[in-house]
Amino acid sequence: MKVLVIYGKSLSANGLELAENAEKLGHDVTLGSIADISSEVSTEGQRFWLKAEEISDTDVCFVRSFGPGTTEQLTRRISMIEHLEVAGIRVVNPCYPFRRARDKYATQYTLAAAGLPVATTFTTEGLERAYRRSVEMGESVYKPILSSMGKGSLKFDDPDLAYNAWKMLSRLGQPLIVQEYLHNPGRDIRVFVVGDAVVGTAFKYRKGSSWKTNVAQGGRMVDEPVPDELKEMGIRATKVMGLDYAGVDIMEADRGPVVLEVNGAPGWQALKKVTGVDIAEKIVSYATGGG
Repeated sequence: MKVLVIYGKSLSANGLELAENAEKLGHDVTLGSIADISSEVSTEGQRFWLKAEEISDTDVCFVRSFGPGTTEQLTRRISMIEHLEVAGIRVVNPCYPFRRARDKYATQYTLAAAGLPVATTFTTEGLERAYRRSVEMGESVYKPILSSMGKGSLKFDDPDLAYNAWKMLSRLGQPLIVQEYLHNPGRDIRVFVVGDAVVGTAFKYRKGSSWKTNVAQGGRMVDEPVPDELKEMGIRATKVMGLDYAGVDIMEADRGPVVLEVNGAPGWQALKKVTGVDIAEKIVSYATGGG
């Protein structure tokens, strides 16, 4: 099969592993940035190029990122990935589910509508509305609508400090997302799902007094047994979001397990290190019909 691996601004170890595993499995692999892809629509058919190389005969396309860019550039890229799907190319993860998983707001209402437990999340563009909601919550968390690895997330114990943040974010044209702060036992759970199966799990422990468990923020992954019901929750969350594979983060909150995030372009280097599972091989095999 002809396999295309698309990354954003730069190639990560995860994208490289997808390409390497596809080659090991005997596939013809092309690797490149989403910004370098051109497309053509005509009555003669649909055509695509990576720089000057035509890639219209691609069978499977792995999308790792839409990349940075203007609203107009991102609109074109999202439409272009949908165009690949219209042309009959299998896109992993599919375009709209991938976009939805990237969006913290859309993820929350999609999971909640399916009956999965989520943190109460208030969204607005009104400064005073955000302030009043943070007062009601007491402890609150701000999450950028588009973010990863915990970057940009802020915890507030004082609503007046939160107000100053809302004020600055409003000036920058950012939507305000006020989420209840959930206390956890110092750890979260990562459930990695490919297709209908959990291929790897681990506990993510926070560093010192930090409230974040992200490995990129100093947290550490530990290979410990995860309850079957949480594995099933991870599979269900992935299916609800419409993803072929995902990294699902679950918190053991006081009121019970809560789905924190469903990542449609998850990293797996730390999980691979602690479990020994070749995650990239699992994804490629699933997407190309080899497993």
